[in-house]
Amino acid sequence: MSPATSHPSDQVAATVLVVDDDEVMRDLLSRMLGRAGYAVETAADGRKALERFHEHAIDAVVTDMSMPKMDGLELTRALLTERPELPIIAVTGVDESYLRVAIAAGAKAGMRKPIRAGELAQTMRRLLPQRA
Repeated sequence: MSPATSHPSDQVAATVLVVDDDEVMRDLLSRMLGRAGYAVETAADGRKALERFHEHAIDAVVTDMSMPKMDGLELTRALLTERPELPIIAVTGVDESYLRVAIAAGAKAGMRKPIRAGELAQTMRRLLPQRA
């Protein structure tokens, strides 16, 4: 009997939490990440995102910046307080200054909507190289 060997395809996919109050955008980002080989959890606002973060093993977060209840900046700060190394991609369709503020708060990348699938996958591979 030969010992079990690990193949790249045997690795468990990294789990990405997608947070956006726009259901269409949330679904689109989820499909993009799913096609790129990631497992995906979703939340419609920052408060729900914190719940999902505590319920699941989350490897990275993609968050919209402008949301009700708890915006992306508040979410970024809360998540990084708990896990300072957590890769977070800030996303906005409004004003690029949101991205600069998010990166200053610790987000690892910023993307302006509309987001292209290839660009999102490439950014995620850069942030989670061992899991891609």
